[in-house]
Amino acid sequence: MKEQKQVSRRSFLAMLGTGAAALAAASTGLDSFIGKASAATWTPKPTALPFPALQPVTTDYLLAADGYTIDVLAHHGDSLRGTAQLGVGGGYVGFRPGTDASTGLVWVNHTALPNHAADNRGVSVMGVKRTANGSWSLDKENPAARRLTASERVQLTGKAKGSKAVHGASVTQGIWSNGSGGATLWGTAFVGEQTNDTQAAQTGMPPSSYGWLAEFDPSDSSFKPRKHSALGRFAHGHAVTTLSKNGRVVVYMGGQHALYKFVSSGQYHAGNGTANSSLLEEGTLYAADLGKGNWIALNASAIAPILADRTFKVPAGVTWLREDLIDMLQDEASVLTNAHEAALVLGATRLENATGIALHPADGSLFITQTGNAEAGNGFGSIMRLVEQQDDAASLSFEADLTTAGGRQAGFSSPNSALFDDAGRLWLSTAIPASRLNEGSYAAFGNNAIYALSPSGETFAKAESFAYAPANATLASVAFGAGDTLFTVVQQQNEPSSSVVAIRKK
Repeated sequence: MKEQKQVSRRSFLAMLGTGAAALAAASTGLDSFIGKASAATWTPKPTALPFPALQPVTTDYLLAADGYTIDVLAHHGDSLRGTAQLGVGGGYVGFRPGTDASTGLVWVNHTALPNHAADNRGVSVMGVKRTANGSWSLDKENPAARRLTASERVQLTGKAKGSKAVHGASVTQGIWSNGSGGATLWGTAFVGEQTNDTQAAQTGMPPSSYGWLAEFDPSDSSFKPRKHSALGRFAHGHAVTTLSKNGRVVVYMGGQHALYKFVSSGQYHAGNGTANSSLLEEGTLYAADLGKGNWIALNASAIAPILADRTFKVPAGVTWLREDLIDMLQDEASVLTNAHEAALVLGATRLENATGIALHPADGSLFITQTGNAEAGNGFGSIMRLVEQQDDAASLSFEADLTTAGGRQAGFSSPNSALFDDAGRLWLSTAIPASRLNEGSYAAFGNNAIYALSPSGETFAKAESFAYAPANATLASVAFGAGDTLFTVVQQQNEPSSSVVAIRKK
């Protein structure tokens, strides 16, 4: 980027709303955070996956950078092991190495797509192996390979379990994945759901049974999947996990309309392994007020006086009347069950599809992507950075600012996921809607793509494209594997067609 402009919090908040012209034009550096987040102990590793950047394309096939080749691991419906078949779509991809560099597990959190069976939702866990010539393929003998679907019986944990807010349920039906996910410090994985899942609603299940963040163990089928009510019910984005200075677990969660974090009551102990999962059953759920730089605790006692005021105006993004909200947000269980409404009532900043989040490997600061919303004047999306006070993930205050606004100057549009590599490069997958792809002001970007943003001083250089999806398709979040390999999913937008691929160095 030839010019860097520091963006004040006032202009930053304007860009979150309807400042279309500003958002399309502005890209800011990270200089406003110098000295606010320590990076003294981190040395970047040599850049993995070096590549020559591609130019925008509109082709109808998957294209990777020169020097890389593509292995198709499986198409939707292919056998993973026994009768288990790969589901449809994918927004989040994870990888776990096996006992050596030639084996591992890949898992895919599937998305909601029209015109396909509910059993295609959930998670696919597949074994992968590398052959002598370097190519990757399915390992159908891996005992961990399996499906988790809408037929799954999933226990509910935390304060909402058995409460009136969930109609007394302690077990829910199905993992209704919306393509979001993440990982814990103890080796399990997250899969997110959304609250307005029409396919789940068509089954007749109460809405309170979906919209949670579920936890499962890709490597261990005996670990029972669970939905943690303490992490809140809302339209989940991706999730990342870290520790506070005093050893408590902190889970940052992107969302369709707000940014959340959970801080556990108990402390993490590495030796406890997956038993640390119980830490996600009790703690405090917060939502971010980006204007004031505060985390707002979601609790019923703070909501009651707000709703008692007859002059209360229902905030944008909430579709219920004040009288409805009084009934919906009476106690802690109902606040967790209606976390989206609780957050906005309490003054959390409304965001536009803030689904992608990543922790910087140097200082632990949080980067958040907004896919954006053209109707709201924020069509190209953005990347934000949040630095906690005193570099403590459990802090109640922070500084946040716009890092990069999507647009031609930045080299990308509509970022949907984010992941740092060990060299400090930020990898993005984009999700330009099919209705706008290669049209009008979006034509400059070509098809949806995977980009890498390299650090450049205190900011990022212009995005460099590593791979382009076929026309009318998207690429899922990336997962780095052994041997200069990147795993992702190619998904046709609005069609039940997808493939899991490995992009590797030749």
